Amino acid sequence: MKTLLVNNKKYRQSTQYMTEEITKKLQYRGIEVLVDDGSQAVLDQDLDNIIVLGGDGTMLRAARTYGQGDLPILGINMGTVGFLSNIEINEVDEYLDQFLQGDYTIDTMMMLEVNIYDQGVLASTSYCLNEVVIKAKIPNMVTLNYRINEQPCVPYKGDGLIFATPAGSTAYSLSAGGPIVDPELEAILITPVAPYTFSPFGQKPAVIAANKVIRVTPPQFRDVLISLDGHVMMDFRYNNSIEIKKAHRGLQLANVKKVPFFSTINKRLKRSAGK
Repeated sequence: MKTLLVNNKKYRQSTQYMTEEITKKLQYRGIEVLVDDGSQAVLDQDLDNIIVLGGDGTMLRAARTYGQGDLPILGINMGTVGFLSNIEINEVDEYLDQFLQGDYTIDTMMMLEVNIYDQGVLASTSYCLNEVVIKAKIPNMVTLNYRINEQPCVPYKGDGLIFATPAGSTAYSLSAGGPIVDPELEAILITPVAPYTFSPFGQKPAVIAANKVIRVTPPQFRDVLISLDGHVMMDFRYNNSIEIKKAHRGLQLANVKKVPFFSTINKRLKRSAGK
C-alpha cells in the first residue's frame, strides 16, 4: 500500500511534527509514504489513498491537485474550522487503522471544471472544490455577460459573481448571502456580490442543475480577477472567455466517523462563530 500525506509548509512547525509521527505509524504497518508539503505535487500513479493534515485551505489544495484521481481522501483537521475534515488530530490513533482497512463510507463532493479560452482556443483547464469567483481587482463595478447552456442571462453589474458547488455553499457564497446546499445534491450556485443589477436573477442567488454549462465572456471593465477556491488567482483578460461546468469526477472524502452532514455543519459553524 502507498499513502500520500499532504500538509502545508507554511505551518511547518505544527504539521511537520504530525507528518513525521503519522509517517512512522504508517511505515510501522508496512505502508510506503510520500509527502506533499505544498512545494511540489506528487505525480505517482500507484497511490492507494491520501491523508490531508491541516485546515480547509490545505484540503482545498489537495482537492484541486488530486481530486480528479478518484482516490479516498481522509481529512485530519489541524486548522480552525475544518468544514472538509472528518477527524481531529487527537483522533488519529482511534481511526487510522479503520481508514487503512477501508472501513469508511465515501462522501462524493462535486467539483467544478474551469476552462479558460484565449481567442476561442482552450488555454488552460483547472479544477476547484468550493467556488469560482470573478470580480474586479479594485473597488469598482464590473459588468459580466454570461450564458447558461448558451441561453443569455441578464448582464450582471456589481462587485462580482460567485459560481459555487454545494460544498462551497458554506464558504464565500454563504457570506455573500447564498443558501447552504446539501452536498448530496449536484447543483451550481450563482451568488452575486454586492449587485447593482435590479433584475431578480441578477440580484438574488440562483441554483441551477449541475449538467448546465456556464460561459462568461470578457468583461467590459478590464481589471478583473478569476479566483479558484480563494487561492489560485488569474487575470480575466479582454480576449478570454470562461467555461464553468461540473467536473467529471467528484472529490472522494473518506468518512470514518460516519457523521451526518448537517451535524457536521452545525458543529463547524458554531466553531467558526467562536461558540
